[in-house]
Amino acid sequence: MQYTAHIALFFCFVQYIAQIFFTTYSMSQSSTVLQHVGTNIRSLRDERGLSQQELADQAGVSRRTIAALETGQVNISLAKLDAIAIVLGVNFRTIVSAPEHKEHALVNVLAWQGEKEESKATLLASVPSHSQVELWTWSLAVGESYIAEADPEGWQELIYVLEGELTIQFADSSKTIAAGSSIIYASSVTYTYINSGNQVLKFIRNVVY
Repeated sequence: MQYTAHIALFFCFVQYIAQIFFTTYSMSQSSTVLQHVGTNIRSLRDERGLSQQELADQAGVSRRTIAALETGQVNISLAKLDAIAIVLGVNFRTIVSAPEHKEHALVNVLAWQGEKEESKATLLASVPSHSQVELWTWSLAVGESYIAEADPEGWQELIYVLEGELTIQFADSSKTIAAGSSIIYASSVTYTYINSGNQVLKFIRNVVY
């Protein structure tokens, strides 16, 4: 009973924080996706004495991808970007944050933009836990989806839907979550976020690893 109460309080807090960020930061949010990634990757790679090819090989991506990222041409999945961060010995927050914010828990970085203006993912905050916890806001326009690559074993996601209806499609099943509902699942599998409703979908995503 006490555990259930703590979970309920947690999601109430998440909803409160999310509403603040959606209303307060939406106007000031930069329109440039992952605008600091290129500078950060190049700087971290130079510090560690890695060539573009060496970094690419260790992260499991092509050298062309690294070169494109370093010149500001962002076209990469969040999972692959996290793999690059791991090779460079930093967390996801560090690789996407502005240099002056690398030590801050609050990040507020636009990390993904869909084909439609209403579809986007923003990393709000990231704090150390046993390893790391990330707090995200996501929105998807009607009919839009996001295909996520499998995370490493042990990673989990906690999702709370604020507005609309979210369908999460797994390899052999799917789950539909309505506004005001939540879901917890292991994210070490391929899955897809789908806006299955008839309005803009807004939800909170917590990544625990």
